Amino acid sequence: MRLMLTGKLDHTMGWVLDFGDVKDRFKPVYRQLDHNPLDRLTGIRNGDSQSVAEWVHAHLSPLLPELTRIDLMEHDNRGVSLMFHDDMRWPLL
Repeated sequence: MRLMLTGKLDHTMGWVLDFGDVKDRFKPVYRQLDHNPLDRLTGIRNGDSQSVAEWVHAHLSPLLPELTRIDLMEHDNRGVSLMFHDDMRWPLL
């Protein structure tokens, strides 16, 4: 899973948000996904990449408002990229 952020660049640090802060905010979402059956998580319609990425966005965007894109690859040649704009409810595929 790759998370893309958009926001004002901190010219001193050279990035939008410190990677450690991103990891800390993502950790509760990761814990729900890690080693848990996806069909038991409320809000995931089915186990496909798009549903999982939408679920991650729904749970992570309140903690990480800079989140604008999620790439989730099932295999080297198959996956999904979802782009989100401002307060969109649904992703742009």
